[in-house]
Amino acid sequence: MTEIKVQSEKFLILNDSVSIMLNDNAETDVLIGSSISKLKAYGISIRGPPIVWVGMKITESIVFLERKLFLQCTGNLSKIPAGFERKDTVKIGPCIYARFIGREENLRYAFEKASVYAFENEIDLKKENYTVYLEKDDISATIDIFIPHEG
Repeated sequence: MTEIKVQSEKFLILNDSVSIMLNDNAETDVLIGSSISKLKAYGISIRGPPIVWVGMKITESIVFLERKLFLQCTGNLSKIPAGFERKDTVKIGPCIYARFIGREENLRYAFEKASVYAFENEIDLKKENYTVYLEKDDISATIDIFIPHEG
């Protein structure tokens, strides 16, 4: 059973976060795992779920997708590995928010439902989103989606 709840005017706030661009075409789970391992090697612990940002750039009718991983951390954040960027606080919003519970391969329906909600309420969405992987197993996943809009 799939459940999708959509709300508006939500904010995503990250504290003590590090981020890294995901330039590789590897599976997101693999990139998250390798990033967490690298941070742990530097004595940095992860708190909270991983957040993946996806942004779209359009130039001369060519669409480029970019991905960035955000992790909230504890430990000595002054010594982070090369390639990572540190931020004390990141506040994203206002956003259309969708909570998805179901099989991960059906996640696109949450994006579609959020897009329809924005259309019906005349909300102009930005060409980016943040996906928060709360829980995941072989059967079901709980995933939050934040899509920023002009506020």
